Amino acid sequence: MPLKFSSAASPENTTRYSNNAPDVFSRGSLMFTYELLRKHNPELALTVRNIVHGAPLDKSDQNIDCQNTDHFQVQLSPLQIRAIVEGLVAQDIPSPSPENMGKVIMAKALVDEWAKLARKMLQELPEEQSNSF
Repeated sequence: MPLKFSSAASPENTTRYSNNAPDVFSRGSLMFTYELLRKHNPELALTVRNIVHGAPLDKSDQNIDCQNTDHFQVQLSPLQIRAIVEGLVAQDIPSPSPENMGKVIMAKALVDEWAKLARKMLQELPEEQSNSF
């Protein structure tokens, strides 16, 4: 029996961007990054927060009109991405407990998201530049 998809869930329905692309971040991820970085690196935190004040990626194909589902393409320099990853890793993230379990899991996932973008950027560097990082 063949699988049937609704038009929205169809494999042929390709949106204009992929939520899984390393340089695409949700509004929530960007705002949580801002919250975690703002005490230690306010300038970089504001740079991240300013991304969500820009235009989100088009989601008209998804028939969703909710600000919480917005995604943004991150276009920062490799040094800024490095500083974000270093800043997030340096955070004093407490051990998971029933009170903060969700926040700890989100913080670890956030580090992974930014590290994924950093790896993508390193792969795209010319050979002579990648050796200097």
